[in-house]
Amino acid sequence: MKKLLISLIAVLIVACNSDYYIAPTDSHITFENIKFFRTPVHSESNPFKYRLSYYFDNGKLCRWMELDSLGKVMTDYICEYDKNWKQTGARYREDSATDFSIERVRFENDRAKVTEWIDSIGNVYYTMTDFLNHEDKTFRAEFKGDKIHGYDSTFYTKQGFTKRIFFTNTKGKVFNDRTFKYDSINNYDDWVGRKKIMNDSVMEIQIRETYYDSNFVTKNGIFYQGILSTGELSENVFSFTKDQKQFFQTRTSDWDNQFGYLSRKINGLFTESIPLTVLDTIYNGAISPNGNKIIFCLKKQKGPQVWLMEKDEDNWLEPFNLTQHSKIKGGYFYWLSDNELFFYTPENNGDIVQGKLENNHLTIIDSLPNLNTESGTEFSPYVDKDKRFIVFTRYIEGDTAQQGFFISYNLGDFSSPEWSSPEKLTRLPYGWNAYFINSESQFLYTNGDDIISVPSTVLSLKI
Repeated sequence: MKKLLISLIAVLIVACNSDYYIAPTDSHITFENIKFFRTPVHSESNPFKYRLSYYFDNGKLCRWMELDSLGKVMTDYICEYDKNWKQTGARYREDSATDFSIERVRFENDRAKVTEWIDSIGNVYYTMTDFLNHEDKTFRAEFKGDKIHGYDSTFYTKQGFTKRIFFTNTKGKVFNDRTFKYDSINNYDDWVGRKKIMNDSVMEIQIRETYYDSNFVTKNGIFYQGILSTGELSENVFSFTKDQKQFFQTRTSDWDNQFGYLSRKINGLFTESIPLTVLDTIYNGAISPNGNKIIFCLKKQKGPQVWLMEKDEDNWLEPFNLTQHSKIKGGYFYWLSDNELFFYTPENNGDIVQGKLENNHLTIIDSLPNLNTESGTEFSPYVDKDKRFIVFTRYIEGDTAQQGFFISYNLGDFSSPEWSSPEKLTRLPYGWNAYFINSESQFLYTNGDDIISVPSTVLSLKI
C-alpha cells in the first residue's frame, strides 16, 4: 500500500514537471484539488470523488465543491464575509439542487463560532457551534437541533494537519472515528498525500494537488473547474473585458440554444457564474473590452443573426438587431477594441472578417483573404492587442492537417497589417475560442466540454 501511494504521488510530481505546469509564485494556496481513492488501490484506479477549494488573494476560503467521479457537483459551498473578512454566512446546495440554501454565521467570542441553518421562512432549525483553538481551528463542535445531538472532537499534528476526528453522542458512544496518516509534504509545508484509517484499516488514499499561482488550472488543464468549467454543461465560447475582471461565456446541453453567463473577479478570483436571463437563448457571443456591450448571434435557418445588447449603468437594455440594420450575418466574435471586431461570417463555407461597429451599424472593412479557404470553415479568431498575430480555428472535412488551431503573423504594422499564410499550431488538439490572458502567458481554448488552459510557451510563437 505504501509503495502504491508513493507511486501515485510520483505520477502527480511528474505531471507537475510537464510543459503544462506553472511553478508556484506565492506562499498561500489559491486553489486545491483533493482526489479520493477507495482501497485497495491499483494502477488503473480512478478517484471516486474530488474536492475543489478556491481561495481569495488574501488566503481566505471563497468556495469549495465536492464532485463525483464524473465531475458532477454533489456539494457546493460559497462563503460570505463582512468588510473586515469575518465570515457572516454561506450559501450551499447539495444533490444537484438548483437553488442555494442559507447558513448564517456569528461569533459568540473569539473562540466560539456559531453556524445556523435557516429554513425557507427564515427560522433556525439546526445549529453547530465550533470551539476554536489558538490557530482558529475547530477542536470541538456541538450539534444541536431541538436538543444537543452530540459532539465532534478534532486533533491535529504538530504541522496543524487533521490527525483524528470522531463523533460522540450524548450517551458517550463514539461514531465515525477516523485518523489520517500523512505520507508526503511539499516545499510549502502543505500535505500532498495521506491515508484515511478506520478500525486499523486504510479506507481511502487522498492525493492533493496544491496551487499557489493565479492561473486556477487543474493538473489536466481544466480552467476554473466547477466554476467556469462546470463538468455538467458544455462550455462553448468565452471572452474577457480588457482588464480581465469580467468573463462572459455561453454553455449548454443543447448546442443550438445556449445560455449566457457573466462572472466578475472579486479579490483575485472569479467566484461564480451568474446567468444573464435577459439574453434568453443564443448561439454564441462576446463581451466588449469596456464591459458595456455584448454582441451575440442567434442560429436561424437563414444564417446566424447578429444582435447587440448595451448596458445603461447597471441594467442591460433590450437587444438590437444588427443583421436587420446592417445586412450582415455572423458569429464567434472577438473585440479588438470597443468598435473594432473580428468575427465569422457564413460566406464561402465560413470565413473570418474584420469589422467595425459605429452607431449600431456593423460594416466589414477587411475580408482577410490570406486567412480563408474556399472549401474550409475558418472561425473563432483571437487577435493580439498589437495585431502581431491572429489565432483561429480551421476545419476542412476529411483533411486532419487542416483541422485545428492556425496562426497568421502580421508582416506589416498595426495600421496596415499584412497577414502571413496561416501555420497550424501542431501541439494543440482540435478546439476553438483561442484566448490569451495574464500578459499572454496563459493560453485558453474550449474543447466543447471544458475550458482548457496551457502555458503559452507550449505554442512556440514566433514573436
